[in-house]
Amino acid sequence: VGARTQDWHFLGPHAWEYMRQLTALSGVAGAEYEAYDRRLSIVSQVYQDRVAKRPALPWGDDWFRRCQYTVDWERGTWEVLDPPEACARL
Repeated sequence: VGARTQDWHFLGPHAWEYMRQLTALSGVAGAEYEAYDRRLSIVSQVYQDRVAKRPALPWGDDWFRRCQYTVDWERGTWEVLDPPEACARL
């Protein structure tokens, strides 16, 4: 993949584990690696939430782009505020 993060989509659902492996191979370990792993897990969860809201067809309604995410990195939690027009769809 190299330095082009936009190419990670070729890895599909394996991208998250690949990033963990690369980080471990780089020598990051212990508490530093654990912190990275926790952060990556949260990013992955937020990403999966966004993907689940994406329409099946590219020209579908893009209401999911107006969702507002809030993350508490210390507690490892996140919330999403869906736009008002999403309530009719959920």
